[in-house]
Amino acid sequence: MLAECLGVDRPVAALSFDYAADDHVPIHEHVKAQLLYAIEGTMVLSTRQGKWVLLPTRALWVPANTRHSIRMRGPVRMRTLFFDHTVTAPTPSCAAVSVSPLLRELIVSMLQEPRWYAPASRGAQMAALISSELHVCHTLPLSLPWPGDAKLRRACDAMQRNPTLAGDMEYWASRLSMSSRTLARRFRAETGMSFREWRAQLLLLEAQLRLAQGQSSSRIANALGYASHAAFSAMFRKATGLTPSERIWSKRH
Repeated sequence: MLAECLGVDRPVAALSFDYAADDHVPIHEHVKAQLLYAIEGTMVLSTRQGKWVLLPTRALWVPANTRHSIRMRGPVRMRTLFFDHTVTAPTPSCAAVSVSPLLRELIVSMLQEPRWYAPASRGAQMAALISSELHVCHTLPLSLPWPGDAKLRRACDAMQRNPTLAGDMEYWASRLSMSSRTLARRFRAETGMSFREWRAQLLLLEAQLRLAQGQSSSRIANALGYASHAAFSAMFRKATGLTPSERIWSKRH
């Protein structure tokens, strides 16, 4: 089905996929650009350059020929669009983007149209509107740069597997057999962020994933190693402008 969809000579083609919790789509790439949208569930897309979190009501733009893998964080109902070279990208690289109510309805409705829609058909009109609507999307801070250095990648992989405030830079420097100054310098050079900034972003993304999955903010605060729920809420509000409970409400309405 995917190969058939990618072979369709139309500006926009639509597909749907449903996944179970913890399903993994291995590293692959497409000849067409892709917009991933989950009507239910959360997922993490990975490339050599970084990680992108897909939350409900958001989408991920993946340029053509981008090698990536996807890990499902719970059951996912994915709806995806593929675009040929005639459609102007909303962003030159992978990015989490907002989805307007109109674009959301167009994504779902496009699945009801034949893949080989006629040039003047309803499908063609919807494809043109989708292409236009892409450009009112705005990018969202739901990404995390990933280092290219092998040692740092191992450390970042370990932190992602067990995201927590425990273990400061001195701890990780010791595990990597380097000084904390060397680790700080390499981290900044590889990711463009300090160690503290990178880990704070990791924990913020993890918190948003867990909130979207329905976990309570007190449970998340404890799991991520915050001394109190108040400390976690203060971090979250400083980063997003909303408390965790306000963030949950905003996703549902």
